[in-house]
Amino acid sequence: MNRIGIASGFDEAYLINLARQAARRGLILAVPPPRLDDCRRQGLPAVPWAEADVRAPFPVLHSLTDPTEAAFRGTPDIGVASLIQASLSNEGRQRAAGMALVLAASEWNARLLREAGLTAVRRHPAGVDTGIFRPEPNRNIAPGKYLIFCGGPLAYRAGPDIALAAFRRFRDRHPEVLLVPGWTLPDRFESPWPTSLPGQPPQPEGDVLDIGPWLAGHGIPPDAILDAHQLSGPDLPQLLRQCDLAVFPDRGSAGANPLALAAMASGVPVVLSANTGNLDLIGKHLYPLKQQAVLTGAPDLSGWGESSVDEMLEAMQRAYDRRPEAASKARAALALIGKSWSMDRQAETLVALLERAASGKPVAPEPYIADYAWGQCLHKADRSSEAERVYAEVLAQRPDHLAARMDRGNVRRIGGDLQGAEADFRGALALMPGEPRILRSLGNLWRRAGDLSRSAEALRRSARLDGKADTHWDLAFTLLLMGRYAEAWPHFEHRHEALGLRRIGPAIPRWTGGAVAGETLLVLDEQGLGDSLQFLRFLPLIRLGPGGRVIFAGKPATLPAVRRLLPPENVFDWDGPLPTVQRWDGLMSLPARLGIARPEDVPPPPPALRDPVREARWRQVVRGPDNVSGDRPIIGLCWRGNPYFSGDRERSPGLAPLQSLLAVEGVRFVSLQVGPGRRELQTVEGGDRIADVGGLVEEAGSDVLDGMAVAANCDLVISSCTSVVHMTGSVGTPGWVLLSDQPDWRWMTDRSDSPWYPSLTLFRRQTTEGWEAVAARVAQTLAHWRDARAR
Repeated sequence: MNRIGIASGFDEAYLINLARQAARRGLILAVPPPRLDDCRRQGLPAVPWAEADVRAPFPVLHSLTDPTEAAFRGTPDIGVASLIQASLSNEGRQRAAGMALVLAASEWNARLLREAGLTAVRRHPAGVDTGIFRPEPNRNIAPGKYLIFCGGPLAYRAGPDIALAAFRRFRDRHPEVLLVPGWTLPDRFESPWPTSLPGQPPQPEGDVLDIGPWLAGHGIPPDAILDAHQLSGPDLPQLLRQCDLAVFPDRGSAGANPLALAAMASGVPVVLSANTGNLDLIGKHLYPLKQQAVLTGAPDLSGWGESSVDEMLEAMQRAYDRRPEAASKARAALALIGKSWSMDRQAETLVALLERAASGKPVAPEPYIADYAWGQCLHKADRSSEAERVYAEVLAQRPDHLAARMDRGNVRRIGGDLQGAEADFRGALALMPGEPRILRSLGNLWRRAGDLSRSAEALRRSARLDGKADTHWDLAFTLLLMGRYAEAWPHFEHRHEALGLRRIGPAIPRWTGGAVAGETLLVLDEQGLGDSLQFLRFLPLIRLGPGGRVIFAGKPATLPAVRRLLPPENVFDWDGPLPTVQRWDGLMSLPARLGIARPEDVPPPPPALRDPVREARWRQVVRGPDNVSGDRPIIGLCWRGNPYFSGDRERSPGLAPLQSLLAVEGVRFVSLQVGPGRRELQTVEGGDRIADVGGLVEEAGSDVLDGMAVAANCDLVISSCTSVVHMTGSVGTPGWVLLSDQPDWRWMTDRSDSPWYPSLTLFRRQTTEGWEAVAARVAQTLAHWRDARAR
């Protein structure tokens, strides 16, 4: 096969992309003579095929959405579907019914076509030209600025109004941010902008699109926009690769957003809506917008979604705050492009499909395979109930489909159907007895259900069979929850590999315990600030012999506290140069080295962590000018942890559910909250009753010693599972910890105290209750505590 024909769809980007793929593999493009000018306009080399009454001896592509019916026929005819709206016309369906193959722009499109009764459907995504879009060194075109690209057709489906609403709020926080607008004229296929929606984009005057007044109307002033004269064509790749972030809050897209692909290929981190054709791209290599409101009132917009401005703002903030993570995502996306999405790779696949179709061989996947691929898309977008239904369709066709059974078990587990999840995992184990991956899933499920003994046994079996670090970490978590520390520590040692933690290379041996003599031991920080505070107590317990030295290297947030325990010259930022050492160990390995075998063996926090000078400095601020006599006890509050921790939504109630607590009279509430959670003081009813001391801690530099000094000046601290809890326990202030029904291992189960912090009391949320119920119990206890204190 040396040529391919194009009968229609010369204005459709997806079909033109397929033509470019074919030409890239050396195929000659044949078109009806009147269409030669269309090809030249698209930059496609083509030859005329004038024999309209003769079926061409090569495949011919036909658009299923172009209403014009072309007489140009091929061997065979290939349908091409790029459905922005969730329906195919009757004419398109009739034309496709007799075709050997229909190429769909995405799994979403393929699903729509199958639901329309078509069977010979194959998803074949558009590729991105990695010769044009590629990473290059940043030319620093806007020194000191943070550039955010947003582009695509200036149309309702592309969500430019959503992007501008999020950008406006983001720039209020970060004035150095610049918008890089890459919007283009919408084509004739676009849905009209709803008249009920304000902020309609400008109408072009000829080929000129003046967006300045429109941006100003959305609160984006001229000095917030990068002054770029040419935002398309040959200048776009150079401009795009200079950006720090690219955002695409599409409401609907037939296939994966082509500019999102271009940004990924250019090494730029991407924020992308998780709906319609973009579902093909969703994964950990980008920031997916999973909160998708359903658009109502228009049947042809079924499957479209309205991205949350708040979620988009959160994604932008995360990319801004955690730039190494954003760069890591960009590298992962770039690798994915090279593996699966480059135009060269897609061109190779396309030609193979066309040759197979031309030879009369089946090219469409089995229905269960196609259904499973769609289920995977929904699963990655956290659309669990929909994914569960699709996995059920797969299993109805193939009860022995192991992956679908495991995936359905996982979405059931996420949805709280633990019995259904267990049934699926047991069914999978019957298909593959002794499979370590299935045993691990059962073990983690039983831990969530509270059956720790069965969890430990399943995870132990799995770890013996596959030896994977992740499985050992899961087993350690269960054993630590059970308080079986001595048994847990060897498995806990796998956390560096399982969690991707920093470690020293194999040339330097690990410390095995005993006195440090004649050598230098490096203790390496790890995980979050709360983890560090919890384990710092073991540093002073390391015995030093003659010529021995202990140094510590860690994240900047930890170092002020460490300098209270070690000589300052022995404390280092882990990103800076370090002295020569002979041994090293992880901070959280110290209890194993020091023989901590049971919870009862845990020593108390070291008193040296307290800083009396700072405590005196913060006393007046915490107690307040109207509470000099101390008549009202001081209650510190914290309701959000690190928003970038994957489990924060599970462990953090937020301020709104704590309304019953805020209703308790006769106390002074002070906020110990730092970070994004502070904004809830302005948005939640009752927030004005809380003194924003956390804001003052942030203004002072967010030093952990200031946080501990504030906690030390409170009479009681009430907090979710955050570093504030560890600060409170470290200084010995009474604290009440609000725990989810899936607590971290350090809090164990079925107890209201903590062996790590004697001053803390634990309030556990039960599986069947919300945070409001926990807050009501705490409020009642607080009222009794207040009254007892006054007597």
